[in-house]
Amino acid sequence: MKDTMKHILPLILLILISLPVLAKDWTEYYFQFEIQDKSELEFLTDIISIAKVQGNVVWAFANDEEWQAFQQLNYHPQLLQKPGYGIEQPMRDVGDSFRDWYTYPTYDAYVAQMYAFASNYPNLCQIYDIGTTINGRKILFAKISDNVSLHEAEPEVQYSAAIHGDETCGYMTMLHLIDYLLSNYSTNPRIQNLINNLEIWINPLANPDGTYYGGNNSVSGARRYNANGYDLNRSFPDHWGTPSAPTQPETTIFTNFANTHHFVLSANFHGGAEVVNYPWDGTYTPHIDENWFIDLSADYVNTARQVYSGYMTSLYSTGYTNGADWYVIHGGRQDYFTYFHHCREVTIELTNTYITPAAQLENYWNYNYNSLLGYLENALYGLQGTVKDVYGNPLTATITVLGLDTVYSTAITDPACGDYIRMLLPGTYNVQISVNGYEPQTFNNIVITEGQKTTLNAVFGVIPPSQTLQLNAGWNLISFNIQPNNLNIESILSPVMGNVIQIKNLKESFHPGMDSYYNTITNLDITCGYWIKMNSSTSLYLEGTPIDPPTHSINLKTGWNLVPYYPENILSVISALQSITSYLQEVKYFNQVYISESSNNSLTQMEPGKGYWIRVLQDCNLIYPAAKN
Repeated sequence: MKDTMKHILPLILLILISLPVLAKDWTEYYFQFEIQDKSELEFLTDIISIAKVQGNVVWAFANDEEWQAFQQLNYHPQLLQKPGYGIEQPMRDVGDSFRDWYTYPTYDAYVAQMYAFASNYPNLCQIYDIGTTINGRKILFAKISDNVSLHEAEPEVQYSAAIHGDETCGYMTMLHLIDYLLSNYSTNPRIQNLINNLEIWINPLANPDGTYYGGNNSVSGARRYNANGYDLNRSFPDHWGTPSAPTQPETTIFTNFANTHHFVLSANFHGGAEVVNYPWDGTYTPHIDENWFIDLSADYVNTARQVYSGYMTSLYSTGYTNGADWYVIHGGRQDYFTYFHHCREVTIELTNTYITPAAQLENYWNYNYNSLLGYLENALYGLQGTVKDVYGNPLTATITVLGLDTVYSTAITDPACGDYIRMLLPGTYNVQISVNGYEPQTFNNIVITEGQKTTLNAVFGVIPPSQTLQLNAGWNLISFNIQPNNLNIESILSPVMGNVIQIKNLKESFHPGMDSYYNTITNLDITCGYWIKMNSSTSLYLEGTPIDPPTHSINLKTGWNLVPYYPENILSVISALQSITSYLQEVKYFNQVYISESSNNSLTQMEPGKGYWIRVLQDCNLIYPAAKN
């Protein structure tokens, strides 16, 4: 069979390429057939849309082009009744109670219900219309959070359903979940914990054109594919292979939306089987976090089985499977989110039926709602924190568990807030946090405990030495205790130049309004104090090299000297000038005066940023104290 397929493949590809990209009117084929070996699925997955595999029996869907290509192979398919054309389901319209969970909403009722959530709970819920389908229907998300209008440093989690339009159990379960979260927030501590600490995004209907293919008033006639006749869950970018379906407008809507968010945990809901399917779908190579995914999947299944012990047993006794071990697909959203967005997404097949009978919807809600809450709670645990610079600005960082992570499994920060989460099994780990332009930081022996959050924050960079001078309108006496990186006086004063009238020391002057000939100050001399006259009050911020007072002596001449003050803290005049006690006569700062041996001094301390007049008996060297006192 494999050799036969190798010879037929070029012909099939030629047929697919020669057919129109968009099929306006197309036939849906639902069929089953048998394979001799599971390896055949690796070839077939790029020809048809495989929906379920059990033993050697395969259930699949196809459009006209795919069906024509499949018929070139040596299989004997049995056409089946299309899932969307079964018993007509009870429908509710706009104005009917949306809490009637035994009916399906019309399309208009669905849209009205979504916006009603936001109007009924405006402090908790907002509705986002992220794009319009081929046939003009809305793709809607409900955002649920305690500060719903803000983007906070909280994990973003996502649920999405019905990417296959005829798999409707997830559609209704997500509507029920939105209502449950909002209506129980005020009384249920578990719900409060979720909404207060997460940003929850729920998209009940990813493929409305498929679900309402038969018209807006009924889910009868629902189809798996979109209006163009392609499987949306085979049309996402794929690291492991070429997507089986061409990129669709809906695909672009979802990928654009994903690019503007930072989802860390996600699930998409399907029907036609009962199983939790974890990555990867496109390769047999295990995900680095295979054991974590197994633990996650087992928790979901086992929680649901507390309600109904026979749930999710039809395919696997465990109730979960690795995706590729079940059957390989290319272009699935699970691998897309997990690989390209460093998210963790699984596919949850809720029911063996496609269009779930409305009378059974409440049963599946009861089986799953505790599992749905528990799944979201995983985003409250693990390793979490923020990565910022020394000024508190968020940084784009990569968080790597040393000895475990590869390029796709690392955690990355949300560039908007600098927050991250790395979900891990309990254990002790060494973690490296990397930011472009900085040396990586390594944190050893980080302990992860089951059901708890371990916080690890990182700060990158060093605050450069700086000085802020507070300048009043009129004359100011100033000095510098750092050496600016650029000593040019115009560069130093550039932030406040429009406010400067004049700056001068004992010998030189600079006046922005005068010709350069008269401006004798070119560069700053840190050994001097300065007069500076301002039009109005402002502040001047400077960065540079710190001045070490003991190594920067100041030469004083007999008589008056206008000197800087180097220490970073306030000192008494006696402490600051102890090195010249024998020669000191007087110190002035405007009308404040210190006179040696006087007991009635108005100037008693010296402050950073100020310049002082000092009178001495003879030439001497002033050396300020070494450190802060």
